[in-house]
Amino acid sequence: MARAIDIIDFLGGGEKYNIIEKDYGGNFLSAINAPIIKLMNKNPVFLGKKASVQDAVGIITSQHTSCIPIVDDDDSRKVVAIVTERDILPPAVDFGVKIKDVMQTDVITSSPGMMLSDVSKIMVRNGLRRLPVVQLEKLAGVITVFDILGYLEKGSYKGINAEENLSVRVEDIMQPEVISVSPAQDMGDVCRLVRETGFGGFPVASDGRLDGIITTTDVFAWVYGPKKA
Repeated sequence: MARAIDIIDFLGGGEKYNIIEKDYGGNFLSAINAPIIKLMNKNPVFLGKKASVQDAVGIITSQHTSCIPIVDDDDSRKVVAIVTERDILPPAVDFGVKIKDVMQTDVITSSPGMMLSDVSKIMVRNGLRRLPVVQLEKLAGVITVFDILGYLEKGSYKGINAEENLSVRVEDIMQPEVISVSPAQDMGDVCRLVRETGFGGFPVASDGRLDGIITTTDVFAWVYGPKKA
């Protein structure tokens, strides 16, 4: 199984980047056409058909993955389906809990001038799929793993090594139209936005300033996790 973050790991300087150095002599242009088996996880987490929603939630929240293969309950491990985080996302109802009570406040951010090579390493090291972009203490955009992959897909390569090709600045490819939420909104608004936009997380901001971030993982942790008395 190969995830978006595995591709960033391979091309952006994570541990899998060593494959480029070892098998392709550091040549990014050769490595970009590598077979997927080179970077995929050879011991993927999966579930049987009889697994519960709680089992899926546990894997999604602990492994920071957005989908899980579902296999036959025999030794063949034949993949018969997948379950994604959107499949188990709660309905967009009023939960009676504010985003500020669920969001993450210790947020890793990027600046517009950071290079994609640095952002890629931060994402891989911390298991993150998105970083809010902050400039002069104001929320300026969002950069995601899919923005980086989209840039690489265009094939406008600058040289033969990854550092050269990831030397473009965040501001050149980030999403400038930020969809954010406020701390006072109900958590149900996050579920609604996930379904409307396809995004898995949103910056939380007040008057343009970043207060935190809320993701599907945070929603799952509150809905399916143990409730505080």
